[in-house]
Amino acid sequence: MIDTRRIVSRLTTLESIAVIPRVASTNLVARRIVNECIDNEESLPKAMIIAGEQFAGRGRNARQWSSPAGKGIYATTLLPIPASELSLLPLQMANIVASYLREVFAIDARVKWPNDVLAGGRKIAGILIEARMNEERAFVLIGTGVNVESVQDDLRPNATSIADVSPRGFHGIDVATEAFIEHVDQRLGRKLERDAVLDEWRSYSIHKAGDRIQCVVGERNLEGTWEGIDEHGHALLRSGAETIAVSAGDLILV
Repeated sequence: MIDTRRIVSRLTTLESIAVIPRVASTNLVARRIVNECIDNEESLPKAMIIAGEQFAGRGRNARQWSSPAGKGIYATTLLPIPASELSLLPLQMANIVASYLREVFAIDARVKWPNDVLAGGRKIAGILIEARMNEERAFVLIGTGVNVESVQDDLRPNATSIADVSPRGFHGIDVATEAFIEHVDQRLGRKLERDAVLDEWRSYSIHKAGDRIQCVVGERNLEGTWEGIDEHGHALLRSGAETIAVSAGDLILV
């Protein structure tokens, strides 16, 4: 088990760390904290909740995220940000997770729009962001799942892990979790600059101009070619003579 007091003493952005051995979902716990803060007109703490195991973890579009004990980092970061920064946050968090894997474990991590993180074409991390608006502020919950130890799981046939692909010596879940906390803390402390976020995301992107893609947006199924991202981080899909800006959805390479 990680020593939260020792870690918190070194942090500069996050104010507290909570470790829960087993929970349904860290996002569910964080959601209750956000609701109580808003309902009682209290400030939202900058904090991270980490679970040793989740038995009802969820990814985007309510998909189940397998979270077996001791196999991954299952965390939710609570953060108040200006509402104007909300559109860039999915890309920024993908950058943060990808750079963590690159810098700490020398993994050639890549991102698939908007914020799936891949290694060798397989998913190694996922991000789920929820937000509740409070005037000009957004209270955000950043759920992150990183596969640390190898898992044979029918729910994740296209998954990989740090243990599977890192060329560096690997020292287990606690070391990976501590490095994750410190990396996220350091990156979230930087001033958010739109051009820097977009440029970094593009440098990690698996997408190339002209790639054939399919985008599932709610009940709609759009097909076309990849045209990049715009200044808001929206995916640009070229379909015939039309370029469509997609703000949310699942992107499938075809």
